[in-house]
Amino acid sequence: MKIPTLRVARTLWAGLFPLYWMEELNLLPAGFEIVDVAEYDQTLELLAEGAIDGNFQSLADILLMAGRGVELRLLMASDLSVGVDGVVCQPHIRSVLELAGKRLGLSLLSYPHVLVEQVLSAQGLAETDVELVDLRGERVPEALACGTIDAGHTWGTHLAEAIGQGAHLLFTSAAFPGLLVDCLVAPPATVAKDPARWVALIQAHEQALTWGLEHPAQGLAVIADRSGITRSEARTLLDGFTLFTSESARPLFDPHAERPPALFASGRLLTQFYLARQLLSCAPHLDRIIDPLIV
Repeated sequence: MKIPTLRVARTLWAGLFPLYWMEELNLLPAGFEIVDVAEYDQTLELLAEGAIDGNFQSLADILLMAGRGVELRLLMASDLSVGVDGVVCQPHIRSVLELAGKRLGLSLLSYPHVLVEQVLSAQGLAETDVELVDLRGERVPEALACGTIDAGHTWGTHLAEAIGQGAHLLFTSAAFPGLLVDCLVAPPATVAKDPARWVALIQAHEQALTWGLEHPAQGLAVIADRSGITRSEARTLLDGFTLFTSESARPLFDPHAERPPALFASGRLLTQFYLARQLLSCAPHLDRIIDPLIV
């Protein structure tokens, strides 16, 4: 009997480079398909609609989707990025305090919103002191160039694009590190049907990652060939990234850790953020969400 295909989304994000290596090395387990998606936010929509079966996303978005009634299980941690995303602004804005009264574009209620809130608070500003504009990070460079926003949160190649157009880099996630751990997630019912298949995917991810770390030049060549970016761009995208093996990710799952990037610590901070905005009706059971298949 033919097993149903499980579809896992991929965007052009350095933390997902192992998925390219997995395909190159023919490690992708039978019955899985990698689906390339242009924008990260689209992957969240596809997962909520059931158009894909698995995704790599932040804990912030896992909890936000829980508030919408979309149950997800965090199966593994894939990567941590620090400083690869941030807020860029019109050249005349030189400090966080100068954001007061300005239009700031970001993906509302997602990870960037939490980051910006933390940075604003550290400077004595509240969210109400700026005009938040709901805008995907991929579209920030164009919006800045057109003058429809004064500042915006974006990442990776889009951050470099905005700076190349003359935008000023105001701050990066290094101002509040540890929040952006990406994780493989899937609906609990989907995992329960055949957990061994998901374990096989995680093991293949580990093999591909190990190969990529041991063969950096070849790994970058694969990314360039399969994604369409240059080797130099691929190398630059990796700056600030930690790609996790199951062993190096182990401390992330300590339920008693008090600070990000530990996932339970991040989960508690994010829960407070969403409860305050009534996007969660009650605190979720983090131990049911943060439930890796391999630790």
